[in-house]
Amino acid sequence: MSPKLRDQLAALPERQLNLIAGGIVAILLVLAWSVALRGPLAAHRNASAALAVLEAASANNAPAASTAVLPGAPAAAPPPVAPEPLVLIGAVSRSASLAGVNVLSAAQGGQHALAGVRLRTIDIVASGSYAAIVGWLAAIEEEQPAVGIAGLALEAGEQDDTRTITLQLVIYDTATPP
Repeated sequence: MSPKLRDQLAALPERQLNLIAGGIVAILLVLAWSVALRGPLAAHRNASAALAVLEAASANNAPAASTAVLPGAPAAAPPPVAPEPLVLIGAVSRSASLAGVNVLSAAQGGQHALAGVRLRTIDIVASGSYAAIVGWLAAIEEEQPAVGIAGLALEAGEQDDTRTITLQLVIYDTATPP
């Protein structure tokens, strides 16, 4: 900073100096905000263009054009198939034994609909080491894409390194109407 500019800033009243500093900070915040929005806005623009192409293709009744994959667009994956509750209990029990977790009980819970999706719950109580339980939960999430964890309670067991977990899984079934 030049000595002349420093002397001019020092001669300003405190209020004007605060206003200038506040203005500079506001300008920097607006610039940072606009830079942060460039990526999401570009993605939105690309998605809007892809949607417009698909809508135009469906309006023209051109099924070949509507199934064409746009360059750079991810391929549409089929929706995950929701397992039956008893099949899920068997799969979760097998993954638990592979992870070193003991399933103490597993029972079918309630069923209800939410926004056109049929939700079925499974209540599971198991025990094992903390590392085994974490590995087991990761395996459930990886192997069962149509299943989510709705509730989880982890308590210390009788032994030092064992934990007891109470787990509620939810099966998200979009194929079967509620």
